[in-house]
Amino acid sequence: MSSNKSAKPKFHQIISLALASLTIIFLVFYGSLPVSYDYEVGSIATQDIYAPRTFADTYATEREAVRARDTVADIFVRSDKQAQVSIDRVDDFFDLAEQARTNMTQARGTTSPMSPAEAASQVTLNVEQTMNVKIKSEDILVFFEMSNPTFTYIREKTTTLAELIMLGDVNEHLLESKIDEQISSFCESSPSYEKFADAMRIVLSSILEPNTIYDEKATEDSANNAYMTALNDPIMIDKGTKLVESGAIIDEHVYSNLVELELIRDSSFNVVIFLRVTVYVLIISASAAVYLNIERKKLQVEMPVFYMLLITFLITVAASVYLSSLSTLLCIVIFFASVCATYIGTQNSIILSVVNLLLIWPMYGFDPEMFFINLIGIILCSIFAGRSDRIINNAALIFFPTIATIATSIAFNFLHGNTRTEYLNSLIYTFVSCIASLVAAVGLSPIYELVSNAASPVKLITLSQPGQHLMKRLFLEASGTYHHSMMVATLADSAAEAIGADTLLCKVAAYYHDIGKLEHPEFFTENQHGGENPHDKLTVMESVGIITKHPEDGVKLAKRERLPNAIIKIIDEHHGTTYPSYFYRKAVEDAKARGLEPPDVNNFRYRGHIPSSRESAIVMIADTCEAAVRSMKTTDVQSAEQLIRVLIKDKIDQDQLINSGLNFDDIEKIVIAFRQVYAGVFHERIKYPE
Repeated sequence: MSSNKSAKPKFHQIISLALASLTIIFLVFYGSLPVSYDYEVGSIATQDIYAPRTFADTYATEREAVRARDTVADIFVRSDKQAQVSIDRVDDFFDLAEQARTNMTQARGTTSPMSPAEAASQVTLNVEQTMNVKIKSEDILVFFEMSNPTFTYIREKTTTLAELIMLGDVNEHLLESKIDEQISSFCESSPSYEKFADAMRIVLSSILEPNTIYDEKATEDSANNAYMTALNDPIMIDKGTKLVESGAIIDEHVYSNLVELELIRDSSFNVVIFLRVTVYVLIISASAAVYLNIERKKLQVEMPVFYMLLITFLITVAASVYLSSLSTLLCIVIFFASVCATYIGTQNSIILSVVNLLLIWPMYGFDPEMFFINLIGIILCSIFAGRSDRIINNAALIFFPTIATIATSIAFNFLHGNTRTEYLNSLIYTFVSCIASLVAAVGLSPIYELVSNAASPVKLITLSQPGQHLMKRLFLEASGTYHHSMMVATLADSAAEAIGADTLLCKVAAYYHDIGKLEHPEFFTENQHGGENPHDKLTVMESVGIITKHPEDGVKLAKRERLPNAIIKIIDEHHGTTYPSYFYRKAVEDAKARGLEPPDVNNFRYRGHIPSSRESAIVMIADTCEAAVRSMKTTDVQSAEQLIRVLIKDKIDQDQLINSGLNFDDIEKIVIAFRQVYAGVFHERIKYPE
């Protein structure tokens, strides 16, 4: 039944949205650029500089990584060969000592006997020559004073201790402790030989060498691992940290941080930030486009309203470029939410306002407090401003969202444990932002209505009052049309509520849909009260001209009275391109009586347009059904429902609803809604006693 043609966005709307997206990209890019400074290493800071965001201190991280790499201990690995060499050297020492003991024994019966001291000196000399090890002769004298069995035992034990020491990884730092450990163990197990322990310790300490060798590759790998570990755990600087004090010298470390934060002035175009902003804006814009495409059948906005909302959207983004430099909490996105909800409803306002908030968020450094507070403000403001009844007035619209945002600010600061100063600043900026946004929205609403001529809830509620000029004229000059319009409004309101259309627009448009009859009220049946019918003096075509002209007359009168465009469109479309069947049948009968061909039905059609919205189609159906039920003098619900279904089918057959956006499910809900209204109209009244 419905056609997508009317729901498709117009070409100039698409172009406007594309240009708006480009404008937003440049605004967000410009607003996202951090404040820059013309400093070099060695410059003196003229003001305190704080970190605008949390970042990794690459300079300090690199320095820490280098320190970690350079302080890695050298890696040594055990060498079996080196261990065996040390053991063999101990064995060689005792070979020399044993040879000296033999020489001393053989010289005992000669003219030049060898004393133990001389034998010890001989061994000391031989050890120094063969092993390049210096040992004092008095330190090893004990080996030449002991008996042969004792020497054999000590030699065996010393060699065994050397083997035990060399079993493990022994570096130069552990060697002495390992020797002491084994000597102590020897003394405990062989206390009677404890007097030889010092000599054994001296031999082992002098001859044994570490059995580990330097592993260059392992050391290099360990150093590199330490370096990379430090780099992968960067030193973070929190947002708000003071980077440099006023009057301080900009050193390499500070300069590096300023460069990292893009705070050093650069005359070249920052391509990186521009690309980031472009991708960010396009992703959000694409998401919004998907939503608008899904909702396009429901969200049919007049062009003045479309451009008014688009300009307001851009004003909010442009204002944020300046406001964000003053405080991260100065934001007027609630202003857009209020205007948006007024003209396109709560749901659409929340979605589009959140899109607006996301787009300006980069200019506020993605501050979570700003986003949280304004998100709550958007939701509350959209709910209150989008109400189509009179429960919510301007004072409530300003008061409740302001209280909600202040409460949100307090809750946020409480959860983060902020200081009293941070509490106070947050409350002041939140209050100023919210009050300024809402007061501006309320104060500028007459200008918005004048420029857009849109059917805002406030405007519609005003027009619905009985004291309105045109309503008075209808009541006084065309009372039948007035009562007909009231009944049409009741039907339209019930049907719109049943299918989720704009109930307030349907009701108010129904009040005014027949104002064109004020030009010739007496030519319409409902205003004829048993008197002379002026159509009796006119030809059929003259009557048709007057009857079918009332939508055109209504459009002219509505424009003169500056009714909203949405109501003007419904006035133009409420008869579509149908024709008054009574006069057409009469013309056919006259032609037949004269023996002529039936007249062309197109000459009898209304010169309006078929309904282009659900609201317009509802008013058309309600108008047709009310007039037919009244003229047929139907008094029971079943007959009324049957007639309504016939009339709606006739509208469908004449292709009057193809651009309305209604589907067959909507039609069935409309029929049920009309039935409920007439059930109330036709109910049996109680007869009061005389």
